[in-house]
Amino acid sequence: MATPDHPFLAIKARLVVLVFFAMAIGLSLVFGTLGALDLIPLQPDDPIVAPMLSSLTFGGVCLAVIVRMKRPLLQLRQLLGRWPQQLHWGSLLFLIFSVFLFSLGAFQLSYLALSLFAPALVESTLQQSLTLAADETTYPTLYSAVTVGSVLLVAPVTEEFIFRGILLHRWGVRWGIRLALVLTSILFGVLHSNLVGLFVFGLVMALLYLSTRSLLVSMVAHSVSNGIAILVEFVTLQTSTSLPADILTEFRASWWLGTLCLVVSTPWIWRFLAQQWPNSQTQLPYFANQGNPEELPQPLVTGEEP
Repeated sequence: MATPDHPFLAIKARLVVLVFFAMAIGLSLVFGTLGALDLIPLQPDDPIVAPMLSSLTFGGVCLAVIVRMKRPLLQLRQLLGRWPQQLHWGSLLFLIFSVFLFSLGAFQLSYLALSLFAPALVESTLQQSLTLAADETTYPTLYSAVTVGSVLLVAPVTEEFIFRGILLHRWGVRWGIRLALVLTSILFGVLHSNLVGLFVFGLVMALLYLSTRSLLVSMVAHSVSNGIAILVEFVTLQTSTSLPADILTEFRASWWLGTLCLVVSTPWIWRFLAQQWPNSQTQLPYFANQGNPEELPQPLVTGEEP
């Protein structure tokens, strides 16, 4: 499947993780120092710092990986693949909506259980928003723009590159493709504080990559899913009449919503996972694209559309 000089032998997964944490800590110290010295018009505790740090950290890790994998050279065309000409958009959009519902339901029920032991943490998480008032951040408009840009563009591109592009191939070469699918998805879920929901989301994105041999498809799917989340939050903010003190109570009362999301989405997600789960002969996309440069990627197959 791979030649001895391929780039995934030149990068270690632990190095990627160490670079991530080193960059996150280093950038936090830089922002904190500059803010404390009034060299930038932002204080370290300003909410706008968080999406900035996230975007810079993930972007920096991607750049560091590309620089590290110059010898042997990482062929980005082979990693990204080509956009499939026969992609079934209806199936893709339905799959994205299904995995979004599953993630939402998993979040709802897992945080409902967590609220029994750490209500303050859950309430703090629920109060996070894409929009803030002038008394909550120095630049409320810029905060919204940076947050939305991070969610719709930076996160889908950089996270798919790191988790599905680099780590999936690195661990797939070392331990096999099926174990790599599970490990990268677990790590993805842990880092997003929604282990079950984002674990399944990671599996779906990885299988999209395998079935289409195009990382661009998983990047777009990731972005669309995040866009649905933004739309849902916007509608919720416009229609909600709850006071901050009522957030946790209302969240607990809506347990049925999380259950409904899981009941509706699970059969479709399970069907997709069963259909697309790789066998021992499945090639990782980088090597499949390398071995058959003229062969078009396979279209997404999920069975008949509903």
